[in-house]
Amino acid sequence: MTRPQTFTPDAAQLMDWLENRLPAEEAAALAQSIQRDPALQQQAAWLREFLQLSADVVLADPPADVRRAAAAAFAAYAQTRRPPGLLQTFKALLAADSWQRLSLAGVRNVTLHTAPRQLIYSSDLADVALNIRARAAGPQIDLDGQIFPLDDSDPAGFVVQLLQDGVERRLTACDAAGKFGIPGLPAGAYALIAAGDQGEIELGPIELV
Repeated sequence: MTRPQTFTPDAAQLMDWLENRLPAEEAAALAQSIQRDPALQQQAAWLREFLQLSADVVLADPPADVRRAAAAAFAAYAQTRRPPGLLQTFKALLAADSWQRLSLAGVRNVTLHTAPRQLIYSSDLADVALNIRARAAGPQIDLDGQIFPLDDSDPAGFVVQLLQDGVERRLTACDAAGKFGIPGLPAGAYALIAAGDQGEIELGPIELV
């Protein structure tokens, strides 16, 4: 059956298009849809930026003063945040997983679990892109990401909290572009909360392996 020339792709289809994984006919139709839709152009642009970021960025352990500054920023935010009853919580849904695409493509398990993992989450407040890398020299895992508010909220206003079994493991603040990094994590299941002025976004469980 021939796909209509104009259709609305989801995040996973956009990722497949950017990575040249779509059949020629579907790729052409999607390209036409993006050309006509400014919102799709913006979404494709930040996905392209994220893919480039995941290929280029190598995280280093932050200095102790940076960790203290992030903790102080979160403490200040907690003092001024709105009462819990007025602060809305948004549950993010997984929209794309690079390992899932590799698995569907028939990549062997041993290759799958040594490749960097890219996750895209969607919520009504913001989209969140995560990149997960296992260190070649040891068992630790580096996590970096970026928050893309769906309104005119300042991405630098978000603070990211990483939890494991309900216990805070790491805390960091986003930069002016909404980017953050949490290096040197042990493998395991985590929950991530991104808190901003308009509410909180909950992600997880996220398996770091």
